[in-house]
Amino acid sequence: MGEPTAVVFDLDDTLYPERRFALSGYAAVATVVGGETGMPAGVLYRFLVRRFRKHGREGLLQALCAAFALSPQEVPRLVEIIRTHGPRLRLPHDSRDVLGVLRARGHRLGVLTNGLPSTQRAKVRALGIDGLVDVVVYAQEHAPEGKPAHVCFATILARLDVHAARAVFIGDHPEKDIAGAAAAGLRPIWLPGRRLDPAPPAAEAVARSLADVPGLVGRLLEVHHVAAC
Repeated sequence: MGEPTAVVFDLDDTLYPERRFALSGYAAVATVVGGETGMPAGVLYRFLVRRFRKHGREGLLQALCAAFALSPQEVPRLVEIIRTHGPRLRLPHDSRDVLGVLRARGHRLGVLTNGLPSTQRAKVRALGIDGLVDVVVYAQEHAPEGKPAHVCFATILARLDVHAARAVFIGDHPEKDIAGAAAAGLRPIWLPGRRLDPAPPAAEAVARSLADVPGLVGRLLEVHHVAAC
């Protein structure tokens, strides 16, 4: 039997679009604020979604408070509602399919994710990822800022019991995912999504969609195997 191999994924904006968590959080905020003030939750939610799509997250909750005569001191509490709500999420079919293909090929599978561990655990539960991979590591339980700290990658490699050179990492962030994985000895595949930036120098391959990943994984691990022979 050959040396074991692993494929490790980032979570947010890699296995699912992170904006879906944001929208779920805004729905939770609208429900709470509506219940407390008597304002229709649907009106509050539509305001949040329109502003999010037009301006992004910066100043979003402050704008909600200004538009609906809420105290700006409410903002930290609204942030906490988003962080702690039970998200309504569904794993995209292409993510589920790719994980199934990789598992069928005998790779060990892992997820290494940044973010507040309690929030990330809620996402993993909602997406049903626990049953599709072998290991989930919450990076900020091992380093204050999470990835790209070496210990985060070393931890998931140890839990998967795979050597770094026999592991591929897929992520969207050039520094936290790609540079961090390369520095730890993993083979990085960049999944840029909507990013238009040039590929990070540390990326060994670029996947334009998750559907590209199984073929790229096979190529990278085969190249390593041939080089090692």
